[in-house]
Amino acid sequence: MPEGEPYHRLGRNSRFRWWTPLLSLLVFGVLLVFLWIGIVLAITIVAVIGGSGLAPDAMSVGEVAGLAFGLAPTALLIPIVLFVVRVVQWRRVGTLMSVEGRLRWRWLLRCLTVAVVPVAMCLIAFLYLVDSLAPGTGPVRATGGAEVFAAAVVVIVLLVPFQAAAEELTVRGLMMQLVGSLGAGPGERRGRSAASRVLRSPGTAVLAGGTLVPVLYAATHPDDPWVTSSLTVMGLGMAWLTWRTGGVEAAIGLHVVSSLVQFLLTAYEGRLSEVGTGAVLGAGLPPAAGTPLGLALTAVQVGAYVLGVTWLAGRGGVRRASARARY
Repeated sequence: MPEGEPYHRLGRNSRFRWWTPLLSLLVFGVLLVFLWIGIVLAITIVAVIGGSGLAPDAMSVGEVAGLAFGLAPTALLIPIVLFVVRVVQWRRVGTLMSVEGRLRWRWLLRCLTVAVVPVAMCLIAFLYLVDSLAPGTGPVRATGGAEVFAAAVVVIVLLVPFQAAAEELTVRGLMMQLVGSLGAGPGERRGRSAASRVLRSPGTAVLAGGTLVPVLYAATHPDDPWVTSSLTVMGLGMAWLTWRTGGVEAAIGLHVVSSLVQFLLTAYEGRLSEVGTGAVLGAGLPPAAGTPLGLALTAVQVGAYVLGVTWLAGRGGVRRASARARY
């Protein structure tokens, strides 16, 4: 691991070559295709066992199974990302977690605890304001059976933490470090060029890690600016925190807690079929996504969390740069 480097620069170690980011993206894309094929096969098998036909418009799975298939593909990004880091980039997977070369479990637990406050605050505000500011988006108890709800809760509690962690490891982890590795260091050839200074700047990595998901979402949902704006606020806040705290733990903390609330509300309302859509994206957004109220709640939630975690990190002396060289 490079010595004395911030989080976004940990991908540029002694084994880095100019083609490493390109090869990483290529392998990541190929593995995504295989993952997609595997998920389609799994859905087909479950649908056939359940008595559905093989025609695309005839295939269907149960609500809970559909929820699991909606969450599992994202969760399975974890082994893909770790494979790219370890095999393609030939560095320890711990360098993807933090500047200490490992996942800082105690710090993650503290971030999860801090996240409860702004998430609960925004949930209460949503329940109080929804009827007047965003009518029609308030929670309504589903008429389905308790068995379906209980099964959905089990799936959510088991899979959502991995789904949220996978998104952060991919976007705030791999993406930020890929961009951060592009610029040559001050002591390297061309390290003093303007391009190298810009590419190794934390601002460039934060911008890339914070806007990738909003850009992809806007490209596929151009008529949904409120969700895109909320994703931008969430993404930039979590990307900045990742750089500021030297690891992905803070971003994972808010994403997990907020997504748990979002998915549990979805199950409560019987809207499991909307998982993965703009309404229930699973990106850690507060309730009322897709409305001005949702954007306001996102800004409050992210702002409060960033302030709390930044204060806690400064008080606790959370490391922001790697301590020693280990290759």
